[in-house]
Amino acid sequence: MIEVQVVRSQFGVSEVTISGHAHAGKHGQDIVCSAVSAVSLGTLNGIQPLLGFVPDVELAEKGGGFIKWRVQELADERLHEQQQLLAESMIITLVGIAHRYGKYVVVHDTKWQGGATQ
Repeated sequence: MIEVQVVRSQFGVSEVTISGHAHAGKHGQDIVCSAVSAVSLGTLNGIQPLLGFVPDVELAEKGGGFIKWRVQELADERLHEQQQLLAESMIITLVGIAHRYGKYVVVHDTKWQGGATQ
């Protein structure tokens, strides 16, 4: 199962951790894993060209199945709001995936709760 853990602070989203594997299909044919990967990596890959800085991200070196995004607190209010918007958009999309594929994905978040609770 893929677990998405969202940590929030008074400034908004402060950390998003995605771990595990969906096992919804054969390796290379798992549409749930592909969806979660596309949404999360697509968001993270867009930060530098859109906002002009490299996000603080930790990835599993081997085997995949782990992403930790430490959402930076930015002094520039406009950039901070844009980064938060990207983070919330990613989380909402992951919640949508969890609602559809709750057997394979769960989202733990105090704002946008979703997915299975096994």
